[in-house]
Amino acid sequence: MATVDVLIPTRNRHESLAMTLAGVAAQTLSDLRVVVADQSDRPAIESPVIQSLLRVVAARGGEREYHHRPQVHGVAEQRDFLLHLASADAVLYLDDDVFMEPWVVEHLLTTLRAESCGFVGAFPAGLSHRDDVRPAQQIVEWWDGPVRPEVVDPGTPAWERWNLHRAANVYHAAQGLPPGVIRRYKVAWVAACILYDRAKLQAVGGFDFWRRLPRYHSGEEVLVQNLLMRRWGGCCILPSGTYSSEVPSTVLNAAGTVDGHALDLLPEMVARYAPLTGEGARGGA
Repeated sequence: MATVDVLIPTRNRHESLAMTLAGVAAQTLSDLRVVVADQSDRPAIESPVIQSLLRVVAARGGEREYHHRPQVHGVAEQRDFLLHLASADAVLYLDDDVFMEPWVVEHLLTTLRAESCGFVGAFPAGLSHRDDVRPAQQIVEWWDGPVRPEVVDPGTPAWERWNLHRAANVYHAAQGLPPGVIRRYKVAWVAACILYDRAKLQAVGGFDFWRRLPRYHSGEEVLVQNLLMRRWGGCCILPSGTYSSEVPSTVLNAAGTVDGHALDLLPEMVARYAPLTGEGARGGA
């Protein structure tokens, strides 16, 4: 069994997927099982570059698995499909537009194990904004002690933490850290590159709510992370060591919006999976 399952949902982003797989193939932690769930109109596996990168993963001691899934129900269903295939204790949900520096997965895993929290993220910077410095959006709330459970409700001051995950804010915020220092910080949620404790993720239902969402939706990871933070806490690392390809989203409808948001399910999901908060809820899955 691999140490980490890398779960990659993808759709019609062959060049970006190749960038993502290049980062995966070069990780210092090579004991990875890479599972690609592809809903592209033209299967990504037809690309010789993608085939070669998956071979590199295997040659370095990992495993690779590819599924072409022409029927499209939305990204939450993709994540649900991938979670049902997972077997490692830690699962990395990696979007198909993220490049990771070689140390990222190993450090995420070390942090997840040390903190026993629900997830650890590494948000990718969009370097087209490298010269777009936004000090008001670069407020970082550090975890100076152990990561603890916390309630972060929409509309509260803590919810505004999401502003750090815009443009190149994480890149700029990391410039203030001493060389070689990696710190944990508090989040409202994190997208694109998140290492989850698989048992904890399953304990809050995973993504099995996908049937209740319209085809074009968002917020599926916002929802599960909110539940995980209430029970076990969650965090991100800075610097993140990740970068976005900044290609157009494939989760939007023809109007460039979504038809529903998973956070609409938050009250009932809290009642079902996270009725207790704080120290009393931390003890078990």
